[in-house]
Amino acid sequence: MKKAKTRRSRLCIKNVLAIIVMFACTSICFGMLTESNDYKADVFERHEVILNASSEVDITHGKAVAGNSDRLDGTANESDVFPLAPNGCTLIVENGAKVEEASGAYIRYNSECKSMKGNKIIVHGGDFSDEDIHGAYSDSTKNVVNVSGNRAEIDGGKEIGSVFGGYTRRGTVSGNEVFIEKGVTIGRNVNGGYVYGYGNANNNKVTISSSTDSASSVSSTSPRVSPPAPSSSPSNDERIKGNVLGGYVGGDGDAKNNIVTINDERIKGHVLGGFVHGDGDANDNKVTINDGRIKKFVVGGFVHGNGDANNNKVTINDGRIEGEKGYVCGGYVERNGNAEKNEVTITSTTVVLVIVTSLFSASPSP
Repeated sequence: MKKAKTRRSRLCIKNVLAIIVMFACTSICFGMLTESNDYKADVFERHEVILNASSEVDITHGKAVAGNSDRLDGTANESDVFPLAPNGCTLIVENGAKVEEASGAYIRYNSECKSMKGNKIIVHGGDFSDEDIHGAYSDSTKNVVNVSGNRAEIDGGKEIGSVFGGYTRRGTVSGNEVFIEKGVTIGRNVNGGYVYGYGNANNNKVTISSSTDSASSVSSTSPRVSPPAPSSSPSNDERIKGNVLGGYVGGDGDAKNNIVTINDERIKGHVLGGFVHGDGDANDNKVTINDGRIKKFVVGGFVHGNGDANNNKVTINDGRIEGEKGYVCGGYVERNGNAEKNEVTITSTTVVLVIVTSLFSASPSP
């Protein structure tokens, strides 16, 4: 009898210990998830989310993000869809989806993350309520965040605001890409790489085409749940309502080696390969326009402050640069600096004014 009581006592002690251990582990794990809103991005990666009319999550009037550092649990409430992580994530938006702001990946303002890589947003349809689309978006004011190798691919959708391949408040945006085709209307600006403050915007790319024949079109391997929505724009309207920029720096920094290509499309604003709003260099940028109509100016490299704008190239074939501000310029520096070895080549194009700092060649318009 005593042996039986001793055995039961030992079992009780073991069970109590097990419960204590389980509770401790649970508390530690829960603490890891809830201790702080700060989140290091390299823990979770390569998530894919598809949104369409039959999506189980209600994303009406909400923000859609395939990877993020804001929420760790992957659940959604009335204002967000956040299934984790900022590297290698893909958000696919199909017909019937109603989204406000949408990003392949997102970093919040107080995140510890310092980089975002290889994220993508693919838009085949959906209603965006005049909000923006990002391949990757860093809103961090805590760290300098480098945003690289992200993409925004668009061949459908309506009421899209602005488009960004990669966006950061401070840091470097490099190797980000935007592809827009099939005459999709963009309500504001198109940006390959965008730095809100100081930093660098290098090696970013924007390709806009009204057809599907572009060599760099939306990925044919991208999953598709429903066919792309037809364009709602008349063929004679400017489908891009704002500016097109390959690389943009809002403060001091450099914008180099950015590429903008426009095929058979109409742009209501300016087109710039690289643009530095503060002090810095805008070198080695390229703008190519084939059978396009641009309402305002076209510049290869533009420095609003002090710096250099060298070795930029602008090529326009069968285009029309119109309006009072419809000039073409290879490289331009607003204040002090150099603008050398820039090239402008114009073929069968109507243009009001050409400003070149180096090499200019043209053939007469028909």
